Amino acid sequence: MTNSIIFIYIAIISTVPYTVKVRASEQTVSPEWPAYEKRLPGSFTMNYIVLDLEWNQCPSGKRREDPRLPFEIIEIGAVRMDEDFRRQDEFHEIIRPVLYKTLHHCTRSVIHMTEADFIGKRSFPEVFSDFLAWCGEDPVFCTWGPGDLTELERNVSWHIRQNNLPASWPFPFPFFFRDVQKIFSYVYEDHKERRSLKWAVQYLNLPQDEAFHDAFSDAVYTAEVLRKLPRQTVEEYTSIDTYITPKCRREEIYVNYGTYRKFISRSFKNRDDVMKDPVVISTCCPVCGRKLRRKIRWFSENGKNYLSVAICPEHGLVKGKIRIRQNTDGEWFVIKTIRPITDEEYEKVRRRKESVQQKRRTRRAAHNVFTLP
Repeated sequence: MTNSIIFIYIAIISTVPYTVKVRASEQTVSPEWPAYEKRLPGSFTMNYIVLDLEWNQCPSGKRREDPRLPFEIIEIGAVRMDEDFRRQDEFHEIIRPVLYKTLHHCTRSVIHMTEADFIGKRSFPEVFSDFLAWCGEDPVFCTWGPGDLTELERNVSWHIRQNNLPASWPFPFPFFFRDVQKIFSYVYEDHKERRSLKWAVQYLNLPQDEAFHDAFSDAVYTAEVLRKLPRQTVEEYTSIDTYITPKCRREEIYVNYGTYRKFISRSFKNRDDVMKDPVVISTCCPVCGRKLRRKIRWFSENGKNYLSVAICPEHGLVKGKIRIRQNTDGEWFVIKTIRPITDEEYEKVRRRKESVQQKRRTRRAAHNVFTLP
């Protein structure tokens, strides 16, 4: 493989257009890892890995924890399903912790284990290597929320630094997965609400034969919720894991979901430089791709999330949303979404900006009064 710049375009199997444009250097996976081909969404046969984890934290509090590993995985549960959501296989193993050997009181109150359950169990590197091999080719990870994948990657990274795992990174870039919690909201609620797994199971009247907060039981419950979601919707609504973020301009990620677009920027050492970047603040039509002029300029209510509105002569009003996040290297990056909106939604954004401007004027006036001689 060469390190030349590549452009990848993929059409997913659905009636809704779905394309991905990734400007990134081609990378290979070291032969030290089990076979794990890095393929983006759109495979004709899907290999769904429904994953859930349990983890422990430092029993002595945050001051004594290793900041590179605040949560140590102590249990992996997973269900493998085919493209028709039929269960194919199961994986479950309790893991002997090597960093936090005593359970934190919060962990102890939630999970159904004690320290005695770790006796004779294997460590994370051994279990993870077997788990990765068990996942097979082209795994599409499905989790209830994005947190499990983040902690899985954080644990892998920590053990690589400890020389307990091969130095090569075992996951693809970009890392696409299915956030079942989010898809559940798209199908059954308002796209914004994020319910607990137990709430979703009860909402769908699924059998509750096992306790929650057990990695394997929760993986089974997540798989059962997944089976109740339309296959086309599951294929369309991919999420992008951001534990590893683009390091430079050529690695930035552009995704066209048909009805909206997503952009993940390169990282910035200085947070103040983020909103000065012309690519970050640009707005294009999610339908035709035309570069647009903004009707409402970027503004923020909290300094973390920014909103703007532009207008396309052909397709109407478009809302942009920027979320500024910090990556594992302490640098800053952006997740930007662009989507069409109605006149009513435009008015809501306009009123929010007016409210921000009014608060600023009030603060300035109070400051001026306070500093008068």
